[in-house]
Amino acid sequence: MKSILSALSLLCIILMSGCQKKEFASPDQGRVISLKLSGVSTALLEFIYKDSVVATTQNSSEFVINTLLAVGDGAAKLEIRKKGSIDILQSQTILASPYNQNVSIYYDGDKLYDGLVKLGIKGYALSGELEFLSQGKVILSGTGVIDNSNNPAPILINKGEGQEVQVRKKGETAILFTKTIEASPSKQSLNFFFDGTSIVGNVQLDPPVDPKNMMIKAKFQTTFPNQFKGVDVDLVFYTRLTSAANTIIGTKMIPELLLKLPKDGSFNTLELPPLPGSNYIYSFDIVESGTYNLPYTSGSPLVVAGFTLKQNEGRYGILNFEAGKSKLLLLKDSRALVAATKSIYPSGAFTDLSQYFQ
Repeated sequence: MKSILSALSLLCIILMSGCQKKEFASPDQGRVISLKLSGVSTALLEFIYKDSVVATTQNSSEFVINTLLAVGDGAAKLEIRKKGSIDILQSQTILASPYNQNVSIYYDGDKLYDGLVKLGIKGYALSGELEFLSQGKVILSGTGVIDNSNNPAPILINKGEGQEVQVRKKGETAILFTKTIEASPSKQSLNFFFDGTSIVGNVQLDPPVDPKNMMIKAKFQTTFPNQFKGVDVDLVFYTRLTSAANTIIGTKMIPELLLKLPKDGSFNTLELPPLPGSNYIYSFDIVESGTYNLPYTSGSPLVVAGFTLKQNEGRYGILNFEAGKSKLLLLKDSRALVAATKSIYPSGAFTDLSQYFQ
């Protein structure tokens, strides 16, 4: 029995001794920390701690490295340099606690940053090819539908600083649009529309306040620059039966429903109420803002010789109503030529751009 008790006592001593050794190595004692290094670099980097290389990036792209550091009781410096260089790019202070620590580093080949913003760029270029630049470098280019949602552009940035993203036509140096990216949030967006001449940025589609209504966000572009007066225009809305002939004047909305579209091509919004029935459509006139005058002068190619320019009065121009929808629309003017009466009615047609911003 005594031999059994002695053996048990010896086993307890061994176990207690083992527990004491494990406690001595515990991260709570501030001896060892777990360090996660992450970021993006266009060059290979080395991380030096207490004169020893403790980590090296393996490729020139995004990286994540996990390592253990023996830190002792005080703070020390983690130094970062290009592989093969003796010049220190940046130093980071590593503390004795907490156990889990993180260092995020972003390097563009010239200098280090401490932040990264993923920029989603989405929009539509009606004509021409666009280039998007950050710090003078092209980060995205395209024409027509432009959407990098699956691979947002990385914008390197320091905390408390802003970084400009610029847009220009490919092959040109003139900047069409500039957006300042702040250090947070980490995911941001740039929505735009390019009509071939100018850019409208920060395009956002809001749902109608009343789900029975339809929200439209529209801009105007003339196809008759020689006859257009270069003024702001109003869209005056009418309703008409889908079966009605174009010789029949539309019914003007009461109270009057107007959407002002600036001459500078910027967007404006209007919430349209439901139509009287499913067999109705919206039609519209284009008039000089604040009046019922036509925003055109007579002349070719708008007016053919022997024809007269007349008020449309809701005869032509269609806007299909969809309850609860929000539409981004480009309105281009057009004309309806009626040979029987030698009349020309200014009107227009909408291009629906909504799909590129949803």
